[in-house]
Amino acid sequence: MSSSINSAHARGLAHLKKAEYAEAIAAFTEAIAVDSEAPNAYLGRALAYRSLGDETAAQSDDEAAKALGGPETCAWDRLVKRAYRVWRVDLNNPAWDREDRLCRDAYLLQQWTWQIYNGGLPQWVANGYGKWAADLAAAAEQIKTDAARAVAAVIREVAGLFAKWPGAREAMIGMMTTSPSAPDWEEFFRQLGQCEEQYYRVGQYRKGPSFAMDVEEWFESQYK
Repeated sequence: MSSSINSAHARGLAHLKKAEYAEAIAAFTEAIAVDSEAPNAYLGRALAYRSLGDETAAQSDDEAAKALGGPETCAWDRLVKRAYRVWRVDLNNPAWDREDRLCRDAYLLQQWTWQIYNGGLPQWVANGYGKWAADLAAAAEQIKTDAARAVAAVIREVAGLFAKWPGAREAMIGMMTTSPSAPDWEEFFRQLGQCEEQYYRVGQYRKGPSFAMDVEEWFESQYK
C-alpha cells in the first residue's frame, strides 16, 4: 500500500486507542480519500463514529467495507479480494493479465497455496488450474527467495506433466478412458504425487520462512 494511506491509517488507529474519535475520523477519512477501496479504513472510521454515537454513519461505513470484501489482513489478501470483486477471477480475460498483472498473480499464488493445503495437488488439477501452470511459475519466480525459486521449479515440473499428459484434468475428474490406447494415468498421478511431496519439502516452514510467508512479504513490498 502507498505510504500516504499507511500513514493516515496508522494515525487513525493511534487516535482510536487514545479515544480521540473526531481525530480518528479525520485520519481515516484521509486514508479513504487516498484509496476509496481500502476497507480497513472504513471499518476504523465506523468504530470512531459508533463511539461518538453516530450509528447511521457507522453502519454506512460498515456496509462500504463489506462491499469491498471485508477486513483485509495484508496486501496479498487485498489483491485476492480485488480479483473476485473486479475481475470475477476470470483467468481467460486478457484484460486482467494486461491491466492488473499483480492482482492476477496474487490470485494464482493464493489458489496454489490454498488448494494444496486443503485438498492437495489433485484438487488444484481438478479445478482446472493446470492450464495456468506456466503463469503461476512465472509469478513465483519473481519473488526471488530461495523457497520461491524452489517452488517455481516444482510448478514447472507440474507444467511438464500437463504437456506430456494432455487431458489430465478430465482424467482427474473421472472422465478417463480405459482403452488400450489410453494414456497411463496411473503414472501421471504417481509423478504428480512426487511433485506435491517436493513442494512440501521446499515450500513449507522448516528452518526459515515458508513460501507463503515470502509471497505475503513480497506483495506488501510491491503493492503501491
